[in-house]
Amino acid sequence: MGMVFLAWLCTSAVCDARYRKCFNYLSVSGLGLAFITAFLFPEASSVNISVEGAFIGCFLAFSVLLVFYFFGVMTAGDVKFAAALGAWLGWELLLLVWALSCGFAVAHGFIVRSHLKYFFSPAINWDDGTQKNKRRFIPYVTYLSMATVIVLMLNK
Repeated sequence: MGMVFLAWLCTSAVCDARYRKCFNYLSVSGLGLAFITAFLFPEASSVNISVEGAFIGCFLAFSVLLVFYFFGVMTAGDVKFAAALGAWLGWELLLLVWALSCGFAVAHGFIVRSHLKYFFSPAINWDDGTQKNKRRFIPYVTYLSMATVIVLMLNK
């Protein structure tokens, strides 16, 4: 199940980085696989998580990030992905993932809004995610996925 989890993380990260959108089928499939793993194969999980831990992680991620969605800081895809990620990881590891991904997002915002993007890599066209209504979105699902991989590697 660890390889399925890693494939889901990579697919979600690439879709968010490329299209600045986390598709519903990715969030729903991740949530479904997380609960199937917690119910049927708890020993095959990448982290030893109980069914209660999966529900708590899912609820915590969804309820906290829903506040950010209402303020217009996050998109609904980010909130749904975080809920699925909370079901995979539980609330303990999810807090570490949130902290690290917030650091990545702040660094991204700082680099894109300043002229440092030309210093770091002048040949790359840094897409700042400007949408039709001139709102900018940071690819937060990508940073959640990267932070998850880092936290799981350091956790072992």
